[in-house]
Amino acid sequence: MNIVIVEDEYMVAKRLRRFVDNAFSNSKIHIQVFHSIDDANDYLAENIIDGLFLDLNLQGEDGFDLLKQHLSQSFHTVIVSANTDRAIDAFDIGVLDFVAKPFTQERIQKAVDRMQQNIGEGRSKYIAYKHLGRIELLPIKNIHYIKACGHYCEIFTREHTTILHDKNMDKLLAVLPNTYERIHRSYALPLDSITSIHSEEGSKYWVNLLDGEKLPVGRTRYKALKARLNY
Repeated sequence: MNIVIVEDEYMVAKRLRRFVDNAFSNSKIHIQVFHSIDDANDYLAENIIDGLFLDLNLQGEDGFDLLKQHLSQSFHTVIVSANTDRAIDAFDIGVLDFVAKPFTQERIQKAVDRMQQNIGEGRSKYIAYKHLGRIELLPIKNIHYIKACGHYCEIFTREHTTILHDKNMDKLLAVLPNTYERIHRSYALPLDSITSIHSEEGSKYWVNLLDGEKLPVGRTRYKALKARLNY
């Protein structure tokens, strides 16, 4: 397992690393420690990790800014912070646990146990995207369907807005719940957006959506989609 710790106080980071290492005593892990958001951000952009232990006050910068940029990745996050008043905000964006400072070995053990129990399960409630230079959050439950657009994607929401996302279809689907299905080389959607599926002569297939819109279904994907919908 690949674990990242982001903590700007050297002695606290050293202690946290020791406690995390002890808690994973029966697992083979690699722990990487960063003391700044910039260094951690560069690493997360280039590497796949399983777990993140994140402080919120990092040399005057907000740890949430780092987390929001990587919400679409599949790792689990444990916040380790003295700012307990932000626990609700942390759980709202899908973190796994919130450990208050000062922490103990026993409390870190509980967080690690929870992380190990949830490895491989989806964690995010949101997809992060950039808009006018800011990181915005879109609740996953509000996605109506996704359309491939070159190296990017267009996300069509249930509120009838369109968001351009800088990740391609494969990368988005890798972190979305398994209730999402790619129905065509250009389209993917949550199964609960579909009201019916149809076919016509010439091996043409499509689905009707909740708002009455129709999307094409690829010929090679039709049988699998019918099976998932129990048609």
